[in-house]
Amino acid sequence: MLIYCTDISEKSLLQLQDLTIKPSIVKVRNFTNIYISFRLNQHLSKGSSLSIRFRGGRNNKNDWYYLQPYDPNIKGYIKTNLNEFCSVLPILITGKDLVIKYKIIGEEGISAKQLLIFEIRKTLVQSIVEENKKIEILVDLPGEKLINLPYKNGINIFNEEKDHLTIICPSTVKTNDNFEALVRVEDKFYNLVKDFSGKIELFKKSFQSDIELIGVYQFESINEGLLRISDISFLNSGINYLEAEFESLRYQSNPILCKKKNLHKRLYWGYIHGHTNKSDGIRDPKDYYNNMVNAGLNFGASTEHDHIWETSNEDFEEIRKIVENNNKNGRFVTLFGYEWGYWYTPGYGDICIYHRTNSIPILRSDTNKFNSTKKLIKNLLPYESDILMIGHHTALRPGYRDWNYFSNRLEKLVEIYSTWGNQEISFRAGNPLPPRYKFFGYGKYAKKRGPILEKVGSFVQDALERGYKLGFTAGGDDHFGIYPSGPLDPDNGIYPSGIMAVWADDLSRGSIWKALNQRTCYGTTGPRVIIEFSIDNHFMGEVIDINDSENNKTSRTIKIRVVSPIRILRLELIRNNIKFKEVKINREDCELEYQDRDNFEKMAVKSNKEGTFIFYYLRIFLDHNNMAWSSPIWIVSKE
Repeated sequence: MLIYCTDISEKSLLQLQDLTIKPSIVKVRNFTNIYISFRLNQHLSKGSSLSIRFRGGRNNKNDWYYLQPYDPNIKGYIKTNLNEFCSVLPILITGKDLVIKYKIIGEEGISAKQLLIFEIRKTLVQSIVEENKKIEILVDLPGEKLINLPYKNGINIFNEEKDHLTIICPSTVKTNDNFEALVRVEDKFYNLVKDFSGKIELFKKSFQSDIELIGVYQFESINEGLLRISDISFLNSGINYLEAEFESLRYQSNPILCKKKNLHKRLYWGYIHGHTNKSDGIRDPKDYYNNMVNAGLNFGASTEHDHIWETSNEDFEEIRKIVENNNKNGRFVTLFGYEWGYWYTPGYGDICIYHRTNSIPILRSDTNKFNSTKKLIKNLLPYESDILMIGHHTALRPGYRDWNYFSNRLEKLVEIYSTWGNQEISFRAGNPLPPRYKFFGYGKYAKKRGPILEKVGSFVQDALERGYKLGFTAGGDDHFGIYPSGPLDPDNGIYPSGIMAVWADDLSRGSIWKALNQRTCYGTTGPRVIIEFSIDNHFMGEVIDINDSENNKTSRTIKIRVVSPIRILRLELIRNNIKFKEVKINREDCELEYQDRDNFEKMAVKSNKEGTFIFYYLRIFLDHNNMAWSSPIWIVSKE
């Protein structure tokens, strides 16, 4: 297997010369022929290898398919002139990588200045739009590190065919208040179609299907597939939508909850776990944040790995500046974060760490002082009020979390869903999206996932059973920086990214930070579902002291409201990790109220550290294999 080297050794003088790559522009998800030729300025001796890589390595993640050196009648055949002047052994590497590696077995080797030609026939272009994508050329010299040869101009991957419109609106607005809608023209892979031009009609639509024309809007190529439409408002309270019509087809926005009263809390959508090319993503940080804004998100963060060989101190300083430059209260809020991970060490897990201020050091897992979860917690506690830890893929093997090492002073939230699946419960307990590893394939195998890799005792429910007060987020561990509005899965083997929502006072860093610490948040697998969940006027994320509410010992009133852009199949109210109520919905909205009259002492869980408690949360099943989870509400007795 190729081992990726992030930097070329300064001792190496090996260079590409007379490089040609044709064509310079290719279309997403299109079969194409690729021609590559170049010369090397040095002789490659026997035992060396020369590789052409389309997918793989730290910053070359995509879903490019079909490459093989064996049969000219099969897709992806690569023809080369190497065997005309040198004995080589072609080796196909697939899976996470898509590589042809030519091992030089002839005594003559490859002469310097020899023109090397590679012709690839009917290879399938990735589904992700990307400028200056590099088809990597790698050389492995005997006894030296792998060399990734640099060059300036790669291939531009574009799209041109509109498939649908996506309309993104605020989830909560006050009646008569103006708001902004985002209209995206997308291809079927959810890339923006940047050269689109045409007129759309935009309508207001109430839940009762009353429709009112807002206006006609012209897309020009200068809009790059994205139109922001301001000064929209609704007169009536309730659930409303926007609809856009283009060429007799109608497209509906996410639901908008309109209220006449002043909104003490508004619902904001964010994405706080993803990677740029400062670690192992494909976009630079500026594109990363720009794409989040263009996806209609309200807040976001990148989370590069803490390893110094991936993200240097200088890289993190640059990221801090980009985070500050992109923070615009009222428009888009940024947080600084990184992903701590002493990889593949049993029980340590991967943990995203977020800073409220810029004065907190980065604790690197490859430093002895911080190379365990226990050490990490100890060294973060002095920064308690300015730190948030959020565990990632807690039940995935490898990389699972040992819940014996935990601090609720630092850790208020857990990522219940990401591209690694649902970490709530095991597959045997009914999890339809269990933790899995990657599987790469195309065509009839495209929906197939890798093996289920679960770790007993490391699920979110295991933490809740211990009495840990963890609210829920959902996110990505995304490496593409595209934030599609639909269920795109460009890694083709792990799940599509999730999204999280917070109920906050306003769109400012202070309010978002406060909401995250108070756990007034929840996660979904992607759809912008509105969830309101309370017990006796205590909202999701709250901890109710039973001594302050005597009635809760014998009775609790549970109120639920869910509004979804897609059909809600069923809703489960979970109490102490067991289904307390289950109801089939089969529509886009529901309002429910339950009375739980079971005696607190009879059903409470007892913990030496956390006292006596019960907890409730919502598990929601949606169309197209989607899910959503509210953060829990706890009722506790510390006597």
